[in-house]
Parts: sequence; C-alpha cells; structure tokens
Amino acid sequence: MHKMLGGPMGRVAALALTLAAALVLPGCGGDDDGERVAAPLPNEPGGWTRFVPQSATIDGDRLTPTCSKAPGSKADFHFWARRGSSNKLAVFFEGGGACWDGATCALPITAATRPTDPALYKAEILPTDDPTQYAGVFKLDDAANPMKDWSIVYVPYCTGDIHSGSKTASYVNPFTQQPYQIEHRGADNFRLVLHWMQQNFVRPEQVLVTGSSAGAYGATTHYPRIRTAFPAARAAMLGDAGQGVVPAAWDAVRNANWNFQLDAQVYGANAQSTPTTDIVRRLAAAYPGDRFAQYTTATDLVQIQFYDVQSNGLSGTQGTACQAWTEGMLAGLATQQAVPNYRSYVAAGTTHTLLRGTSRDAAGVPLFNREASAGVRFTDWLGALLSDSGSGWANRACADCGTLPACPF
Repeated sequence: MHKMLGGPMGRVAALALTLAAALVLPGCGGDDDGERVAAPLPNEPGGWTRFVPQSATIDGDRLTPTCSKAPGSKADFHFWARRGSSNKLAVFFEGGGACWDGATCALPITAATRPTDPALYKAEILPTDDPTQYAGVFKLDDAANPMKDWSIVYVPYCTGDIHSGSKTASYVNPFTQQPYQIEHRGADNFRLVLHWMQQNFVRPEQVLVTGSSAGAYGATTHYPRIRTAFPAARAAMLGDAGQGVVPAAWDAVRNANWNFQLDAQVYGANAQSTPTTDIVRRLAAAYPGDRFAQYTTATDLVQIQFYDVQSNGLSGTQGTACQAWTEGMLAGLATQQAVPNYRSYVAAGTTHTLLRGTSRDAAGVPLFNREASAGVRFTDWLGALLSDSGSGWANRACADCGTLPACPF
C-alpha cells in the first residue's frame, strides 16, 4: 500500500489504491463519419482485445487520446473490448482515485510508484489495468455472472477527473514549488471510445453502463451520450461505490479545474451548475423507461477518505468525515429512491467496490460472489436489474445499514 505524508494521509493513499453486443457486426453507427479511431473488433465472439485509439475529429472537435501527463507518467491511452455471444453490450469505466489541485495532483500513482510512496490517483494506465486479470463481471466462465455472455468495452482511467474532464490544468506542486500541468481529458478519451463503439456495435438489444469508484461517476456523466448512440436498446446504469457525496464547495472546484462535462440534453444549458449530489436523480428522471442502480457498503472507507480530503485537505480531521459521509449517503439514497426507476443495494462493512471481484472476504472469496443484503445475493440482484421483467429488483440494505457508525478513524 502507498502512504501519504504521514498521519491521516497514509490512510487516504492506502485506501485509494484499493480503487484503484449479438453477434453485432461492425458497420456504420449514428456518429460514423468514416474516420476510424482504432482497429475493428473481430466479428466472432471471443476473448479480450486491446485497442490503441488515434486522434479523430468528432462533432467538429479534434480529440487526441491521452493520460494525465503528470510528471514521470506515461501518456499512452488504450482500451479493451470483447465480443460476447449475445446481443447485449456493457460499458465499464475503471476507477482509480482523483485529483483536483496542486497538492492532490502532485501525488500520482504510476507503474514506478513504490508501496511507501505518497499516492492518490492513477496518472497512467498500469500493467494491472487489464480485464483478463479480474473476476466479478469479468469472470466469463462463472455461471452466477449475469454478464458472462455480454460484449464488454473496458475503459481504463488515468486522467484524475472521474472520466469527466476536458481541460489542461496548470498547478504548482506545494512540496517542490514547481509548476506542472495535468491533462484532465477523461471525457475526451471516452468520446473517442464511443465513436469506435458505434462503428463496431450496431443495434444491441440491451446496454448496461457501469463502473467502479471513479468509474461509477464516469458511468453517470457519459450515460446520455451512450443512450443517444444506441437509442433502441433497453438500457440501465449501475454505479459501484460512487455515491456522489461531496462537500458543498466541491462543485466549483470540479468545474474550474476539470471543466466538468455534463450533457445539456439532461441537465440544461447551464449543465455545470448541477450539484454532484443531484446528478443520478436527475439522470433517472430524464430516462423514466430505463433503470438506474447504485451499490455501496454502509461505511465505505475509500469514499469517506476522499470526502475528508475534499473537505479538509490532505491532513484530514480524524473524527467527523465518516459520520458526515454516511449522513450524506443515506440522505442521497432517500432522495433517489423517490424516483420510480431507481434502486440501491447497501451492504454491510467498509470495503470499496465489488464488480471487478477484487474485494474479498476473510476466506479470500470475491465479495461479488458472496455479498448478500436482506437475504438477497448481489449477483441475483444484478440479474434482476438486467432481466426483462425486473422482478426481484428492489431496494436492499443490510439490517443495520441505516444506523450511523462510530467514526472508524
């Protein structure tokens, strides 16, 4: 585990590293202007393929794929995809922390980062960012996995902006006083990936937009574009460990330093005025025929630690962040559950993320296969979310998940 500069900062970085279609044929999608972003996906069902996108002009914007370009990091961006045996398509956004100012962006995670180094966000694509190494929804031979026969596009994360920025930001490292820049280009990277998707998946019958941690936010911000690209599909969104609980001052930072991208067709002409805490509710209300879902543990320590850093800086406060985050999480769920097409699954404990199968119980079994709330396994709940009827897809929470915990740090 990486540590911060001592004290509560060590807990932030240590936890941050835990974040870390049918046989549809390639053809002309709604946004296909003939410019190819990357090589085509094989027509036949099969394993994972790694794609390196190139610059392309999309809707009049010339976009160049890139990671953060943090000092000492690699800028190369790529993504993964596999074609399944069903006419169903999932888009998965990877997680890996975030950064938003001179101090936080000066603490990157790279392949060269040592376990003792201070680190807060993934600044480049790591060798381990490979869906072939994961379990959970990526374990394609697991009979309990509702997505085992789906086509999947895996979008890595390396821009520090929860997949949602479109800006070159200038910062000063407070530890060295050196100026530097970060490419917060997560939104631009995905526009290239989506352009490629439209050229390789035509008329999927079902689409799931999902992601873990920072990727859960990417799933929400990019849902409208994906929905526009595949309008005939039955669609759903699932956020894994990204509840949108932030301090009141956060949204101004998000907009100024990332140029946070929200779709005007859902959030209006002044889309950036939408509070982070209200994004999912407004998204669900805008698509009443679709399904929206979130998973979290009741005391997710990584989400709590990031809330602490957003509120109080790298030193934290050691005492109030866990209660404030949990109160915000429960209040947010109550608001979102009032929207008829939204459901939540709240599990006991402090672990962070579920879908990749990297969080395990004491016996080493992925929680994806063991997690149960109110007597319902998560895999069954996910299956109900994705089913035609939605039968059994209801709000689920562990018995004591509505009780505020004692602060764990």
